[in-house]
Amino acid sequence: MSREVALATHLVGSLCFNVFEVAQSDAVLLAIKSSTETALSSQRGASAWTFLKALLSETSSSKQFSLLCEIDNIAVGYLFGTIIGNRCIVTALYVEEKCRSLGIGARLLTCAQQFDANANETLVCVLPGQRELKNLCEQAGLPAQLIFAGTP
Repeated sequence: MSREVALATHLVGSLCFNVFEVAQSDAVLLAIKSSTETALSSQRGASAWTFLKALLSETSSSKQFSLLCEIDNIAVGYLFGTIIGNRCIVTALYVEEKCRSLGIGARLLTCAQQFDANANETLVCVLPGQRELKNLCEQAGLPAQLIFAGTP
């Protein structure tokens, strides 16, 4: 398999999950994404997050990518990212609640960091209240660097 098709296979005990690149229009990705958007839209900072994602997509030299994680052909997590120059900017990382603590989020983050050989800096957008994602980033050596404050 090529790197574009299968970025990672990871074994946790008898559990095997796969991380691979998909188009942002992929039906399975859209289904799992829609299940999380309602919860995220009510979170503090969601409007700044939406603005940032739109700003990144307008950058002419950027390359957007989407990673999907499946266990037994069932989508359990995803990551959206953008490569701009030497930076990998992760705009969304989600793992189904019942599948957390299996290493899926860490594997998605690692795959994103390795997605482009020229990207040697990683930034992850974390909304207020996403304590688990903040902790995951810190465990991966990506401490919080910037907090946006503004009107809701």
